[in-house]
Amino acid sequence: MKRRALLLSIITLLLLSTSVWAAGDNSTSHIRSYDSGSLIQSDGSLWLWGYNQSVPTRVEGKPDVEKTFSNIINEGDLVFTLQDHSAWYVPRNNIAESVKFVPLEGLQNLAAVSSLSDHVLALSSEGSISSADRLDNGNIFSPFQTLSGIDEVANIDSYYEERPDYEERWIFLKKDGSVWKNTKALQGFEPISSLKDITSIAKNIALKKDGTVWTWPKEFDKNATPSETLSVSQIQALSDIKTIKANRYSNLAIDQQGRLWFWGATVTGYSDNTTYHNENTPVLLSGVKDVKDAFFAERSILALTTAGNVYVASLDGEKLPSNAPFTLLAKNIQSIKAGPRHVIMQKADGALWGWGVNKHAQLGIGDYEFLYSSPVPVQKPILVHLNGSPVSLSNGVITRNGQAFIPLRSVFDKLGAEIAYDFNSKIAKMNQSKTEDHPVSLEVNFKTSQTKVNGKAVKLTNPPFMVNGIGYLPLRLLSEMLGAKVDWIQKEDTIEITTK
Repeated sequence: MKRRALLLSIITLLLLSTSVWAAGDNSTSHIRSYDSGSLIQSDGSLWLWGYNQSVPTRVEGKPDVEKTFSNIINEGDLVFTLQDHSAWYVPRNNIAESVKFVPLEGLQNLAAVSSLSDHVLALSSEGSISSADRLDNGNIFSPFQTLSGIDEVANIDSYYEERPDYEERWIFLKKDGSVWKNTKALQGFEPISSLKDITSIAKNIALKKDGTVWTWPKEFDKNATPSETLSVSQIQALSDIKTIKANRYSNLAIDQQGRLWFWGATVTGYSDNTTYHNENTPVLLSGVKDVKDAFFAERSILALTTAGNVYVASLDGEKLPSNAPFTLLAKNIQSIKAGPRHVIMQKADGALWGWGVNKHAQLGIGDYEFLYSSPVPVQKPILVHLNGSPVSLSNGVITRNGQAFIPLRSVFDKLGAEIAYDFNSKIAKMNQSKTEDHPVSLEVNFKTSQTKVNGKAVKLTNPPFMVNGIGYLPLRLLSEMLGAKVDWIQKEDTIEITTK
């Protein structure tokens, strides 16, 4: 009878009480670090969002996470390391609901990762480089092998050269300030003799200690004889530079005065009609000042100022003029992590906010609205405990209208209930009848929101809903007289369910 009473209590929790648990705005953040699709809590737990996880969802079975590296192969992909220095890969796609872990054999003390079509390169904290081939459409790597001929590396980057076919090019910044490149197919390495005292690299540009910026071509005459020699030249318009950034098509530089410079491609058209308009001469952008950091995301430039303001300018058009307008996007921002089509921003109070494309739930807000042109709050990571043990959720807790909702299966599966779902009618049925004298049943129609307990209709203040095929039910207070107690532990962002 205890299990039946427990299930009845959980159903009562979902249906009857008016008390709620919300992620309070004034609660202390427990985020130790974050990336564009993940975060690490202060307890070392890893939380992911994107694709089938529409909000931050705790990853079970991998405690003591040390750091993460995002967007390794595809958008949302993740590599993370544990405190034992082992490395793991998480392929992300819109097919598998469960999170898959792939051990990266041969990697220890990971400091950076970079990938192109055929290879993945990893940099260790000691400065050695390891390489692996991409297998199975890029979702699995071969074992990593240490590359000989290159060591004492401080950073790596990569891009494609057109010669006329695309070829992989790898650039290595050594700890002594020299820059090296690979020969064809990673068969060897040689220094770029004209580059010395380099402090930063980004694609095919390099920043010298004296604040000058240097570059070399990515595109070559299709009729020219292939050559491994890189012709390096100084970008004369740039001086006193402290930061450089680059994506596949465009570049940014921030000088010591906090001014922002742009050169590269702007964009017109969409999909197959996309056209890139290239401008090789850097343009000083007068619409923003006191720039601390800058990013590319979804055909836009985002600039973070020293005052904590974030401004955005569009790259749409045949040219980016020097007086291109920058619009205020957010305030009180202390840092930004950028994906290809979105950004995640952390405010001074520790809260995370997202902006940009949300097609695959990149913003962790709990829906799949394609685009958010204004910042939206990433849902807080909320842990659910049942009798002191964490409940493994297929997708995290979603807070709507100040009320917490949990995935339908998460708690009921743990209680051993039988769950059936009809995809045509959108009706879910849960029954607990094994070894019970009085079965308990719950039926939810996600089309009409009609809910029945033991065949009797009940009215909900906040109806259940579905997100990406996952049914969500409201979590409500379970009173002690019904056999269970639920507490919102705000300082720990935890919902505690305790049964008698």
